Amino acid sequence: MDTQQFDALIIGFGKAGKTLAVALANAEKKVALVERSPKMYGGTCINIACIPTKVLVNAAEHHQSFDEAMAHKTTVVARLNEKNYHDAFWIVKR
Repeated sequence: MDTQQFDALIIGFGKAGKTLAVALANAEKKVALVERSPKMYGGTCINIACIPTKVLVNAAEHHQSFDEAMAHKTTVVARLNEKNYHDAFWIVKR
């Protein structure tokens, strides 16, 4: 079994975990960032709370259909997930 040593293990890929991982990596610490689900890159706010809610409220204000609103919400969340995934990869590769 291959083992690795880390200075910090951060559980959760939300705003706090991501911010802490970057700060520790900038301080030249070796960091492991663990997220249970690849669908949760970025944490609760991006995936199931703040961002989806704001997108759906905006869609309602602009009289979009339910299907249009949900499609737009899915696109926004997927885009932010992808960005967070690549940000984490950048942290690891430094």
